[in-house]
Amino acid sequence: MRYIKVFLLILLFFLVMMLFVQNQPSFSDSVVLKFDPMFMPEFTSMPLPRYALLLICFALGAVVVLAMLLWDRLSLSSRLAASRRREHSLRKQLEKMTAEKEKLEAAMKAAEQAAKAE
Repeated sequence: MRYIKVFLLILLFFLVMMLFVQNQPSFSDSVVLKFDPMFMPEFTSMPLPRYALLLICFALGAVVVLAMLLWDRLSLSSRLAASRRREHSLRKQLEKMTAEKEKLEAAMKAAEQAAKAE
């Protein structure tokens, strides 16, 4: 399975590189981004080549996905720690109840033996 994943990644990389090489003049065109909110002055970016804009968008998307994965990981870790604390407290309760049960059983046996002895 690992080899199939590596092969598919290499194939994807090859296809993306072909796309970039065949369309390099289009990707090199400059793009000016503009943001004009009604309540603030207009913002305009400096001219950026399209490939730079694509790389920036890819990097921002990767950062957002990484943040989401880290958040999920931290959430799961905290839930696991809470579950382990609960398990520990329940085990202590079980040990305490088992000890009480054994004491009661011993007391009942002693009472039965005392009743038989009479």
